Amino acid sequence: MNRLIAVVAMGAAMTLAGTALANDTLEATFGNAVTVSTADGTVVATYFMSANNTYEMETAEGRTGGMWNTNDAGEVCLTPTEGEGGCNALPEGVSVGESWTVEDGENGTLTIAIVAQ
Repeated sequence: MNRLIAVVAMGAAMTLAGTALANDTLEATFGNAVTVSTADGTVVATYFMSANNTYEMETAEGRTGGMWNTNDAGEVCLTPTEGEGGCNALPEGVSVGESWTVEDGENGTLTIAIVAQ
């Protein structure tokens, strides 16, 4: 369940207006952690995005990873080594130490934060 929440949340969190590094929020994730928390503050996933188009995701179930890229629609897409990936929205202008929320139909409001490492 936590892995499902994490994949849905990060997918729901990522869209770009242009090429891979056109979004300053995406750039802010490199070398830092991206946490996904439920409404009660429980961190259900932590992502570690890299500028080389790879990422790792840590949940209560363990650690996994995959690749990220952008598509022709300007979205960031996560492709895990196992399971299904997805493409979606990332707001611009979010820096380290800041967060935003996304609505997930199954899990309610999730908070995505960029945390300094």
